[in-house]
Amino acid sequence: MRRVKYFPEVMEIEAYVYTAGPVGTKWLESLRAGKLTAAYCPKCGRLFLPPKMYCPFDFEEVKELREIAPVGVVETYTVVERDFYGEPLKERRVLAFIKFPGVEGGLIHYVKTDKPRVGMKVKPKWRDERKGLVTDIEYFEEA
Repeated sequence: MRRVKYFPEVMEIEAYVYTAGPVGTKWLESLRAGKLTAAYCPKCGRLFLPPKMYCPFDFEEVKELREIAPVGVVETYTVVERDFYGEPLKERRVLAFIKFPGVEGGLIHYVKTDKPRVGMKVKPKWRDERKGLVTDIEYFEEA
């Protein structure tokens, strides 16, 4: 692929306002506090990240979050060298799927490293000023 194509049209999805819901709001509040949490199913005991309102295994309503260890493992990654318009980035970025022990799912986030690898243990680097967003984690770094 030699040329990147993009379409600068406004999509209808931008016309809607979405809320995080009760469990998602609690999760964002924990990020603001500098804590990684996962949704806890009271029936089967599974943890989910990102949090879900209902357990996908037994459909039990999820109301509680539990703090999880902040060290995760890179399951897969990609190295991004160009922006959305095909222009070279000033600095390449590593985007990884990070799984946490004992948790279903995981997070997709940036990892600051020169040598990414599957199986690498990483921990979050929190921003000094947090707003209750997933970007309160500036990036993950090797643990």
